[in-house]
Amino acid sequence: MNTAPLVIRMAKALGLAIAALALLSGCDNAPPAAPEVKVNVKVIEVVMKEVQPSNEFVGRTEATQDITIKSKVRGNLLKTHFEEGSVVEEGDLLFEIDPAQYESAVKAAEAIVAQAQAAYDTAVLNFKRGEGLIKDNFISQSDYDNLLSRKLQTAAALQSAQAEWDNAKLELGYTKIYAPFTGRISRAAVFKGDLIAPDQTQLADLVQMEPVWVNFQLPEKVLVAAQRIHKEDVERNIGDFPVRVRFPDGTMFDEVGQMNFVDNRVDATTGTLAIRAEFPNKQHVLVPGLYVTVIIETPTTESVMLIPQRAVQEDQQGRYVLVVNKQNTVERVNVVLGRRYGVDWQVESGLTQGNLVITEGLQKARIGAVVDYEMDTIQPFSEPQS
Repeated sequence: MNTAPLVIRMAKALGLAIAALALLSGCDNAPPAAPEVKVNVKVIEVVMKEVQPSNEFVGRTEATQDITIKSKVRGNLLKTHFEEGSVVEEGDLLFEIDPAQYESAVKAAEAIVAQAQAAYDTAVLNFKRGEGLIKDNFISQSDYDNLLSRKLQTAAALQSAQAEWDNAKLELGYTKIYAPFTGRISRAAVFKGDLIAPDQTQLADLVQMEPVWVNFQLPEKVLVAAQRIHKEDVERNIGDFPVRVRFPDGTMFDEVGQMNFVDNRVDATTGTLAIRAEFPNKQHVLVPGLYVTVIIETPTTESVMLIPQRAVQEDQQGRYVLVVNKQNTVERVNVVLGRRYGVDWQVESGLTQGNLVITEGLQKARIGAVVDYEMDTIQPFSEPQS
């Protein structure tokens, strides 16, 4: 019997066993795994800060004067004297209508006045003569009455002629249209040679840029709070509350306005009270018709808990922040937030003073992980407002 194949198979099996033992031995000698690296984050300590509460409302700018320029006389447009879209000063010549027919009317009225004046002068002279003659009974009382009547009639005719003359000169003056106030003028709606109809044809629009009004609505609850403050500080009136404006791009208008109008009743349909503030608008930055955010600050300060806006995250459960506890472990804390103050957000509930809120490294921090942290220095209002 040939035993060679059996010996070969046993040798192979023994080799595999030795190889397996060598592999297991090698695993026992493998280097240990590297320890997990801690994440570095920056935190800020939750503290109370003194702030001046403010209320924000949606407002819209309005020109203090906004008119449509029309003509009071009929005629063809002779010339336009302004640059479209420019600022015109009060008294500047804007439009000129062909004055030929009105100049003729003035001359005709002037001639009628001269005739009436001559007739009146003659009547006065005859009346004075009649006064001397009636004393000596050289004329009858009837003739004297006729002289007096003629004097009165010519006086009335002269007055009527002078009125017609004045009206003709007035209409001639209307052929030149001047700016009634300083403001920005629109494009001309007419061209040279157009026939202008009195009180119908729109020539251009003129809006006053200094000052400018901002209209907004004050909700009932804010109104009640304002009345309470007024009772506590009776010396303060509505004009003492500064009004500021923020543009849609988040930038602040550098002028401070004052409230100059409060409506006399609350709108029953909206539950709001109409308010108007006035701004000098020296640089013509506020344009009529612009939607802005109106900010009114209260005269008193209060202490609130603030955290940076960039520390706040949001998911389906709501807004939350990540904090580092005393064991340097990351925890999630749900928060209820109130008003914004620059780059800070008021915390109404969820946090307490002394909590360490993560402001940088949020993407690396994991709930339950141990982290290393350092204090973050944030300058209030150094970031653009959202």
